[in-house]
Amino acid sequence: MKLKLAISLTVLFFIAGNTFGQKPEPAKTPVKPVESETTKTPVKTAETKSAPVPVKLPTTQEILSKYVQALGGRGTNEKIKTRMLKGTIELAPMGIKGTVESYMSAPDKSYTKSNLQGIGDIIEGFDGTTAWSSNAIQGSRDKEGEELLQTKMINIFHRETNLEKLYPKMEVKGMEKVGDKDTYVVVATPNGLAPETFYFDVKSGLLVRADSILISPEGKMPGKTFYEDIREIDGIKLPYKVRVVLPQFEIISNITEVKHGVTLEESKFAKPKS
Repeated sequence: MKLKLAISLTVLFFIAGNTFGQKPEPAKTPVKPVESETTKTPVKTAETKSAPVPVKLPTTQEILSKYVQALGGRGTNEKIKTRMLKGTIELAPMGIKGTVESYMSAPDKSYTKSNLQGIGDIIEGFDGTTAWSSNAIQGSRDKEGEELLQTKMINIFHRETNLEKLYPKMEVKGMEKVGDKDTYVVVATPNGLAPETFYFDVKSGLLVRADSILISPEGKMPGKTFYEDIREIDGIKLPYKVRVVLPQFEIISNITEVKHGVTLEESKFAKPKS
């Protein structure tokens, strides 16, 4: 069960993590409550003898605008139509390592192939309509229902610059520390799926963590995705390291090569004929 789940989620998280991106897993440190979208009153603590002056929070639009600019701007991001990624992946603490390569094309197509030690190839594709997967342990199958809907969301090529369109409801819930960074906490609800929680760095504006529920054939599982080693390439920002922390294990991916503007045929994303 654990191995099957790991296989199901490995490729999906590689795609989601490296596009920078369901009901969130309850955080160990509760999000501080807010009185409204723009005013926060922190809870008193043992170290806080009196309530501090309420802090004004930015609106969701202000947070998203800063995020898009931090990524390199809407125009720079959306002029890129194709992407090729190569990297390494590890399932900890199982000690399973492997390589992965992914091809993505706007508006929503993808093909990802990973090879894990002792397991072999894991292949997933989405042609804009049909989402399919194939591996030695689970065989070949098409995705349906919520799993298909989630795959469609993850594969939107310009997802990061269009969050306000993909999530009709977005609310600023407060502030929270992610590592040593102060972040704004935004709960975002898409159509047909449970909410996700985004953590935007107050200083840089970048997304540094996302909490969500991953849907797989083995069921639903809460996960925390951390975006690290963010670098600039071709004028835009991408995380070169992504850690996905799940209750049973952790998926760690590191990008070793990125290319934009690669030529990709439509047949690349089509489900193989049986």
